[in-house]
Amino acid sequence: MTSAAKPPIALQVPPARITAETGFLQLGRYPRAGRELTVNSRWIERDGQPWMPVMGEFHYSRFPESEWRTELQKMAAGGIDIVATYVFWNHHEEVQGQFDWHGQRNLRRFTELAAETGLLFYLRPGPWVHAEARLGGLPDWLVAEGPVRNNDAGYLRHVERFYGEIATQLRGLMWCDGGPVIGLQIENEYDQVGPGRGAEHIAALQQIAIAKGLTVPLYTVTGWPTLDIPERDVIPVSGAYADGFWSGSAEPLPPSGVFLFDTSRAIGEMGNVGGTPAAGRIDKSHYPFFLAEAGGGMHVSYHRRPAVTTDDVAATALVQVGSGANLYGYYMYHGGANPAAIVPGATLNETQATGYPNDVPVIGYDFRAPLGQYGQVRPSYGRLRCLHQFMAAFGADVAAMDAVLPDDRAPSPDDRTKLRVALRGAGDEAFLFVNNHVRHHPMPDFAGVQFDVATSRGTVRLPAAPVTVRTGAYFIWPVGLRLGAARLAHATVQPLTRWTDGGRQVFVAFALPGIDSTLCFDTAGVQAIGLPAAQVRCTDDGWFVTAEPGQAPLVFTVTDADGVVHTVVLLSQDQADQCLHTRTLGRDRLLISDQPLHLDGTDAVLSVPNDQRGSVQVFPADDLPGGGTGFLSIDAGVAPVYLDPVGVEVLRMNAQPPAVQWGPVVSWRGKSTPLAPDDTAYDTATRLRLTIPDSVPTGSGRVLLTLDYVGDTARLYADGELVDDHFHDGEPWYIGIDRFAADGRWPRFELAILAADPVAPIFLEDKARARLHRTPVPTLLSVRLQAWRTHRVPFGPSQL
Repeated sequence: MTSAAKPPIALQVPPARITAETGFLQLGRYPRAGRELTVNSRWIERDGQPWMPVMGEFHYSRFPESEWRTELQKMAAGGIDIVATYVFWNHHEEVQGQFDWHGQRNLRRFTELAAETGLLFYLRPGPWVHAEARLGGLPDWLVAEGPVRNNDAGYLRHVERFYGEIATQLRGLMWCDGGPVIGLQIENEYDQVGPGRGAEHIAALQQIAIAKGLTVPLYTVTGWPTLDIPERDVIPVSGAYADGFWSGSAEPLPPSGVFLFDTSRAIGEMGNVGGTPAAGRIDKSHYPFFLAEAGGGMHVSYHRRPAVTTDDVAATALVQVGSGANLYGYYMYHGGANPAAIVPGATLNETQATGYPNDVPVIGYDFRAPLGQYGQVRPSYGRLRCLHQFMAAFGADVAAMDAVLPDDRAPSPDDRTKLRVALRGAGDEAFLFVNNHVRHHPMPDFAGVQFDVATSRGTVRLPAAPVTVRTGAYFIWPVGLRLGAARLAHATVQPLTRWTDGGRQVFVAFALPGIDSTLCFDTAGVQAIGLPAAQVRCTDDGWFVTAEPGQAPLVFTVTDADGVVHTVVLLSQDQADQCLHTRTLGRDRLLISDQPLHLDGTDAVLSVPNDQRGSVQVFPADDLPGGGTGFLSIDAGVAPVYLDPVGVEVLRMNAQPPAVQWGPVVSWRGKSTPLAPDDTAYDTATRLRLTIPDSVPTGSGRVLLTLDYVGDTARLYADGELVDDHFHDGEPWYIGIDRFAADGRWPRFELAILAADPVAPIFLEDKARARLHRTPVPTLLSVRLQAWRTHRVPFGPSQL
């Protein structure tokens, strides 16, 4: 080592896989004939194998039932295994004694569709759910009647009735009955302690659920803000948000611990629920590391409007898995919209006026999720799927691998001097996790990076030549990955997925921006590599394969020591983000498309905007007409159509911001925050009429209106009725206006925009704040229409 060289980062692979504790948790009591689903101190075991599922939250009562099926298919195509949902009591019994389980409140139908899509189901019935809902989802009449969220006899009688209604809706759909419902979360963010509260109350709720027939293998509670729980009967679950709209700060938050690998299982990253940072650690000798609320995005409040990015949510996810997480649950994975209240003048959103700490939009609950309020697909959808497909393909191994950190590691989230690294492994196999992204606090480039990974075979130095890990990078590298008798000793590419095809293995990985792609195979395990000599170098240290920049997708073969020919597929990062590994026409295949794609039976369903055309690349395609050894490209074959522009007419201008009104002081924030303007403010707001051209079809699919405006807040009205609202955060506002068309006609749309004070005491991203300074008066900068058409690509041989 020269004086200028940096010492490699040293990590020690655990000698063996984890031996999990199996006698502590008293769960898995309601089995299913012919299937196994149990849980131990580290992972869920499904049919005798460790399982590493991904769970995504989607609120059925915040989304039209006519669109459920497609959205659940999109979730499945995104790598979601389990759909989770709250059951909002006040969405179902807003008026005492009048339960409504119809339309978009039809819990049973939603659960059945999830099962038809191949998804399992996790029930979160509260009774208190929070979810930025009015009174946390409790009906007004219940709160007015007496004490709630404890063992008060009157309250428990109402809970029995509510749980009983849920059980009636889901009769026959429990896992033990052959249905999809595998778990139930009891309460949420529960912070009460003492007699009739804490563990006693959680136990009482669980007993009611079981007595009513909500019998499942898994029962969980949120592991914050306390750990006062029935210790053997429930699993505490964690959360990890890249930012928090509930904070009172009008500035960027300090570096978050969600970006720092941490195996200690602290529960302090959930955002001061009830005013006190969560204290204590979930005991990993007894409980697995499961997350129920990892931010798939972040909601906005009036006083704080974070715009989390793809990198924010993807780096958070990678760090949690690298830290040992074995179930990753997103809140939210799919956005939605609050339904209209039955009680005149009421709304179903959280407000400071109802005693809660935040004002949030009346209707919009987009959450900047991978699938948005109108089902729009964000870039985070594909990036997160890269991790989900890794978990699906390698999870049976990774789940039983312990997580370890280097001795010389960053001591705290605000340390920027050390590269953040973790490893999950056993024996001579491991996966190296690296994160160099921290929201709002850019990390430096780290040059000259190498790792010394001590395995049961000896120490592996990787990569062979030092690399620079750029600011914002996050990735996974494999160590000791087997392809039959061949062994991939190490590589600077990220594993995406794998499968076996006719006794031969297919390994799929992707190149990482800014890092040369090199794969090193053990010399003894390989006979030949099917690439030009210029890309292959055989030395005593191994077979080195180098992919040229821009060469992806690259498909090559590796003939192992037994003469079996395996296939390696190397994609670019962009291709990986667009790649779905699925099984269709009797084989595992990759489908790549730059348009949103999901499966319906054996058909690939593309969502293509009117001004574009779609295509799908398929691999393997050697058994398909026109296919060969590489990817087969299939053109959707629909010519682009350009829509007439939206008519915009200014009805009124008002550049005067409403006077700031302050809410009550929230004790745990130690301050008050501005209140959202009330309804009357919009009576004098800037107002524009938006006329949708008659040439734009109604009733034939999603019509997405994109509004780029500058102001404080905005509301959209259709024929005088409020249909959506938005707090300006510097990002475009997407609205699926086809939901509001009726009888083959577009309604009269009007847009109200309130003026903003550029120095208002609210948090805005720098981009949004700069826009306000440049454009201090309410302004609609641009309007765009896209009519999305659904195009089916049948994968039958006669159609290809």
